[in-house]
Amino acid sequence: MFKYEILKQSKKSKARVGKIKTPHGEIITPAFIPVATLGVIKGGLDFQDIEKANIQCQITNTFHFIDLNKVKIVKRAGGLHKFFNFSKPIFTDSGGFQIFSLGKGQELGLGKIASIFPKNQKTSKNKRSVGLVEKIDKKGVIFRSPRTGKKIKLSPKLSAKAQIDLGADFIYLLDVCGSPLDNLKIAKREMDLSHLWFEEFLKVKIPENQRVFGIIQGGIYKSLREASTKFVSNLPVFGIAIGGALGKSKNDMYKIISWINKHIDWQRPHHLLGIGDLEVMEKIIKLGIDLFDCALPTRIARHGTALTSKGYLDISKSRHMDKFKPIEKGCKCFTCQNYSIAQLNFLFKAKEQLAGRLLTIHNLWFLENKLKRIRERIEMNKF
Repeated sequence: MFKYEILKQSKKSKARVGKIKTPHGEIITPAFIPVATLGVIKGGLDFQDIEKANIQCQITNTFHFIDLNKVKIVKRAGGLHKFFNFSKPIFTDSGGFQIFSLGKGQELGLGKIASIFPKNQKTSKNKRSVGLVEKIDKKGVIFRSPRTGKKIKLSPKLSAKAQIDLGADFIYLLDVCGSPLDNLKIAKREMDLSHLWFEEFLKVKIPENQRVFGIIQGGIYKSLREASTKFVSNLPVFGIAIGGALGKSKNDMYKIISWINKHIDWQRPHHLLGIGDLEVMEKIIKLGIDLFDCALPTRIARHGTALTSKGYLDISKSRHMDKFKPIEKGCKCFTCQNYSIAQLNFLFKAKEQLAGRLLTIHNLWFLENKLKRIRERIEMNKF
C-alpha cells in the first residue's frame, strides 16, 4: 500500500528522483506540496482547478480543525479526501508549527516566512505582543484559540488521534517548533521534549492506510541537529522531515541540512518543512530534499504576483495594463492558455476573485512543471 522507491540518484549531487506509493496515488519526487490549511488551497480553487494546476498532493493543518471543532465532522464524512473531493495524497501537520507561530513568532513579531530567516538577531520591543501559547510541558501544549480565546489542549496522543480521524495518507509527529533566536539551552530543552513527545505519539496505533513522518529538531546547533537526526532515523517512521529553526539566512539553512545529511537515513523520503520559494528550490533538491511545502506561491498569487522563469512578476502594476501576452511564453497552464497579462491586470485592479484563482493555478502549474524538468535533468545526470 505504501512504498518509497529511489528511481535515480544524481552522480553530481545528493539529488534523486523517487516514487512514493500511497492508497491515493503516487507522488514523483522531488515534489512541492501546496498548503491547503483548511483542506482547500486558498484562492478559490475547486477539484477541477487542482487538476488544471497538475499538482500531486497537498498538506492540511490539523490545529485549525481542532480549533474549529471539526475533526469529528470530517471523520464522519469519511476523512479529508471525501469531505473535500480531493483524490490525491494528503499530508497533515501535527500542530507543532503553531507552537512557534502562535507563541514565540507572535511574541517577537516574526511572520511565517520572515520567521525562518529574521534579518536581525534582536527584535525591537515595539514588535512584541502576547503569544497564544500558555504552557508547554511533557504532557503537551496549551493554546488559546486565535479565533475565540478558548483554551486548546494538545498532547502527542491527541495530535495522533486527530490526524488519524482526519484520514490523511501521511501524518506528522507532534514537535516543538523552535525559533532561530533560541539559545543552546532552550533549543536542547525543546528538542528533548520533542523526542519525548515522539515516543508518546507512537504509542497510538496507526491504521494501515496511514504512515508517519518524524521531524528533526535542534535549531541552529550542529550537535543538536546531529543528535536529533540519529534519534528520528531510529524511529519506526515512513519518512523524515526537517523542521524548526533553520538559521538567520538561507546559507545557514543549507549548512544545517548538510549537518543532517551526514546522519540521516537515505532510504526514506526527506521533507523540508515550510520552504518552497524559487530561490532555494534547486539548492535544497541538490542537498537531497525530496518534498517541500510552503504557502508562499499561493499567497503571492492572491496578491497579484506570478512565478516566471525570470523570477517574480507583479501583474497588478499599472505598466502591465496593455500587455496582451501570457505570463510565461510557452506555458501550458490553463491561465496562460486563456488569459493575457492585460486581462489579469484588469481583474486585479477590479478586485475580481477570479484574478487570484487564475494566478494560483498558474503558480502551482509553474512549480510542478519546473520540478518535472528538474526530475528529467536528474535522470539524465545533468542536474
